[in-house]
Amino acid sequence: MAWSVVSSLLGVAIIGYGLTDVFLTLVHPHARGRLTRAIFAGVWRVTARLGSRARAAAGPIAAITAVLVWAATQTVGWAFVYLPHVPDGFFYSDGVDPSHYGDFSEALYFSLVSLSTLGFGDVVPTDPVIRVLSPLQAVTGFALLTCAATWLLQVFPTLARRRSAALSLTFLGSVTYAERIKEMDAGAAASVILGVAQQMAVVRVDLSQNPESYYFREGEAPTSLGHALPIAEALANAASGSSHVELQTAAAVLDHALEDLGACLRDNFGAQGESRSELIDSFARDHS
Repeated sequence: MAWSVVSSLLGVAIIGYGLTDVFLTLVHPHARGRLTRAIFAGVWRVTARLGSRARAAAGPIAAITAVLVWAATQTVGWAFVYLPHVPDGFFYSDGVDPSHYGDFSEALYFSLVSLSTLGFGDVVPTDPVIRVLSPLQAVTGFALLTCAATWLLQVFPTLARRRSAALSLTFLGSVTYAERIKEMDAGAAASVILGVAQQMAVVRVDLSQNPESYYFREGEAPTSLGHALPIAEALANAASGSSHVELQTAAAVLDHALEDLGACLRDNFGAQGESRSELIDSFARDHS
């Protein structure tokens, strides 16, 4: 009886921990799932030692790993809940002899079948408690699959916005916009600077709400925000030196946006440096 209680409590604890991490990752405004963040950071560090090609695959590998870990916590957790009821709480079809298998392996098998909603029918629960719990696990499995697919799909619009911002900055840098800004119409130039500030704000929000997007590395320099951010700094510096109020104001807005982005990179992703330029350089090195 004591082992039955311990096994059930351990299973509930594992299930609760896994679901909590899923909830904090997918629903919390700032994606505070610690287990998921640890997986992404760990894969990022490992791939950093394997070269640029491995680093480029870090994001997809980490995302798939996180989903598999979520599924593993539910599979193992529910297996501990079922374990005290194996084999007496189940009916086995002809040809299946539970004595040929270990109790935990049987509990793990039934848990995996229930989570995946396959329902082979070779093992059927007869214990009243398990008959109630197994459909709940199936619902959990279906919800987990749906949430995981939605989570993976929402990463790509985030990456598209970041790459679009980087490409826009790359184009501005290619025409030496910062060097020519004093020769342009102040209102038009200020509009461009404010547009860049808005893009930086969007990137900042995306990194806060979808921190896993940080670990997706761009394969080309023109679409890499790490390579493009110095251009944004040059624009802010050039505009701040203008005698026009419109440009000075726009430069101040862009300056604040870059400061906020730098603080986000430092506080959430370990960017190194004291000044904003050092934080941006650290980000560029991390994604090179």
